[in-house]
Amino acid sequence: MLGILAGRRRQRDDLFDRSFRSCDDCGADVYVLADGCRDCGNVLELQAG
Repeated sequence: MLGILAGRRRQRDDLFDRSFRSCDDCGADVYVLADGCRDCGNVLELQAG
C-alpha cells in the first residue's frame, strides 16, 4: 500500500522472468519445466543449472 501512495511501481520479479525460456524453433515463451512448446509442438530438453 505504501508503494502505491508513494507513486512507486512494483519491480518485476526475477523469479517470474527465470521461469520461462524461449522455444528454439518459434521463439515463444515456454515454462522451464515444460517438455514441449504449446505454440509449435517442438520437444524441449530440460536444462539443469
